[in-house]
Amino acid sequence: MSQLLKTRNERVIEAIGVLRNLLTVGFYTSESGYIMTKQVLDDWIADGEDRIEEIPFHRAMRVGHLTLPRLASNKVTFILKATDKLKEQFEDQRGQEETV
Repeated sequence: MSQLLKTRNERVIEAIGVLRNLLTVGFYTSESGYIMTKQVLDDWIADGEDRIEEIPFHRAMRVGHLTLPRLASNKVTFILKATDKLKEQFEDQRGQEETV
């Protein structure tokens, strides 16, 4: 039995959801991370192929891990993770608080 592929309409709906979520958490449409995400989503909408991307969000010191599946049974995932630079800043801050 073959598995069903996502339709173009399903891809559009999921892509809009990702972009709305980015706006909801405070990213701007003019930010490079948002623009890169939109371009990846546009390419995915056009060809429907599986994609796994890492997209930097410099202002927030985060990296977005975007997974775009071609099968209808799988959902798009987008996870923002702290960069190593941010982790180092937290560790430095924690160390300073402990010495006070």
